[in-house]
Amino acid sequence: MPNLKLNKISVRAGIATIGVIGGFVSGYGVLVPYYIEKYSLDLEIGGRIFALTGFSGIIGVFIATYFVDKIKGAIAGSIGTMFVAIGMSFLVFAPTWNYVLVGVVIIGLSFGIAQVGISQLVVDVGGIEASRRANKNNIGFATASILIPALFGITLKSYYAYVLSLFVVLAVIIAVVFYSNTQGQLVHKPEETHKKSNHKSSIVLLLLGISAYVGLESAATGWIPSYLLAKGWSTSKASFGLSVFFISLLAIRLIILKYIDRLNFGLVTLLSVLCLIPALFLLYATDLYWLAIVLLGISGGPVFSMAFAWVVKISPGNARITGFIFFSSISGSMIFPYLIGIYMNKYGAEYAPLLMMIPSGLALIFFLLGYRSTIQRLSI
Repeated sequence: MPNLKLNKISVRAGIATIGVIGGFVSGYGVLVPYYIEKYSLDLEIGGRIFALTGFSGIIGVFIATYFVDKIKGAIAGSIGTMFVAIGMSFLVFAPTWNYVLVGVVIIGLSFGIAQVGISQLVVDVGGIEASRRANKNNIGFATASILIPALFGITLKSYYAYVLSLFVVLAVIIAVVFYSNTQGQLVHKPEETHKKSNHKSSIVLLLLGISAYVGLESAATGWIPSYLLAKGWSTSKASFGLSVFFISLLAIRLIILKYIDRLNFGLVTLLSVLCLIPALFLLYATDLYWLAIVLLGISGGPVFSMAFAWVVKISPGNARITGFIFFSSISGSMIFPYLIGIYMNKYGAEYAPLLMMIPSGLALIFFLLGYRSTIQRLSI
């Protein structure tokens, strides 16, 4: 089997995959209140969507991490997307809440496969271009996460089946395009610098930091609309609030993309995480909701991109490092939104920002402990 070869179309299809599917999962923040109303659920039961998505996603990550360099790249990068379409179909035709959960499990499992497969294949180019592509993946995710929750907010009540059917079609098209434009197979050949490096402890701590941060971001994605609804906002306005959060994420990531080869990964990550806590406090303690949401997005925007590039940089040639990254991120997205949902159900949705300070604080601790002075700039 020849070495992996992606053309411009397959790279774009891969980025579109992360965007469309990731944006759809971000739309759970709007879908959950919709399901809570439709099926007369409480916040804790509705929050099971996040837990099941994370749990099944972890299984998908394990599967993809194992087979990503063992089968054709075209299959590794498209099979997860095709099964996401199947899971979405369950949501379209689900007659009961239990069928919804089955669809959520299929989507989570398949998204885990798609994330690892696409991301590892796309960044296989190595060097600065790998970090740029990783950031483009995140930009695609952020862009879709702006548009899709807003779309859900204004269409779900009247056009639920039609809107979700559109995503089924999009997922199939993207999978076919990626499959048709990808040749060869990923080859796992760690570089000598990786074999001799001693970054294992740093990588573990960075992965824990990623897990805690993504837990915060997922909690914000899932519970910001519920928090704003508890403050008396309408469904469409609360959905737009979530879109503003992702607009802020997108804006800062676009800036990072331009200057990524000049940035100190460690310092940018630490400063960004540090700013999350005052942004959350502002959201909780004041009426400056829009300002707080914007600051929260700007603060969180650089974290995953920088930490991702940081880990990839100190793990050159490792064909499974994105599997570890996504295992960490999905673990966080499974644990923290679900736990926050439990305590919100007990104390009230108005405490969501305070509860989100817990994963942000943990992320800061882990990144501080994992900080190293070596290999933090792509120019080194």
